[in-house]
Amino acid sequence: MKKIIFTLSAISVLSACGGAPVREVTVEAPQFKVTDAAPGGREAWLDNPNFYAKKEGLDTDKFYYYVGDAQSADKRMACEKANADAVDDIAKQVSSFVDTTIARASADSTGSDTSGVSAVSSSQTETSKLSSQLSKTLVSGVEKNKQYWEQRDFSQVGGAKSIYICWVLAKVSKKQVDDLITRAQTIRFKNDPELKSKVEGKMVDIQKDFDKYMQAH
Repeated sequence: MKKIIFTLSAISVLSACGGAPVREVTVEAPQFKVTDAAPGGREAWLDNPNFYAKKEGLDTDKFYYYVGDAQSADKRMACEKANADAVDDIAKQVSSFVDTTIARASADSTGSDTSGVSAVSSSQTETSKLSSQLSKTLVSGVEKNKQYWEQRDFSQVGGAKSIYICWVLAKVSKKQVDDLITRAQTIRFKNDPELKSKVEGKMVDIQKDFDKYMQAH
């Protein structure tokens, strides 16, 4: 694997002035080259969708924004998969948040120092099952807002000559996410009838807590 060596110019200046040794930094050479891309170039939403939405004046009072990504030899397929990835990400985030919140409430009610994971069966497998159930209810509720794609050539490292990477900025109403959170709780309590009584009064407004979580992320 080829590497490129850069000498930090700022450090070089300091070296000349103060006699400090020059430090060399190695970075990995690009593993691909972009041969084509969607017009407009990369935008900030690729890294921070909700911050971008707020900055651009999109409706962040009623909607949450997510980014999905996928790759395929076919551009259309890559973007369809990216949209599906955004849906899965929403479901995974909600299921993980609900599991964690219930686990914390359960631990508080028993005075335990543990996370309460065993009490709610919130193992990785169980959380995955929950997110799978939730994603089915989101299929018609997530709207694609923006899309960006790149065609990349990986042949220089022995890979495919043409792979499309697609990103999708999707939005979902906060009301639908609130309903999803309620559904996730219902499923968890149905699987463990005793759990609801354990966390009674410990989860006053989980929807509001989720909104605070999203604002911080």
